[in-house]
Amino acid sequence: MAYQESLDFEAQQENLERVSTRIAAAIIRFLRGHEYFYADDLRKAVVNETGIAAPASADRVLRDLRQRGIIDYVVVSRHESYYRTLRVPKEG
Repeated sequence: MAYQESLDFEAQQENLERVSTRIAAAIIRFLRGHEYFYADDLRKAVVNETGIAAPASADRVLRDLRQRGIIDYVVVSRHESYYRTLRVPKEG
């Protein structure tokens, strides 16, 4: 039974990484075109591009990208969930 649970966990981890990679790519493409943005607009763009409709996923991946130094942004208005993009990787 433990072996099966280990396989299930590994499959879930692989799926999570694949989904996160798709969301991260969509976020980076979105940020390239938006100096200022609302979190809801980012979420909608990610859903439209990836079909992944978990609303908190884009937020988590956005924070993870910043923590890893891939992008940078500041919160202009926490109340309005309004952000400013400071740095995003160039295309190619």
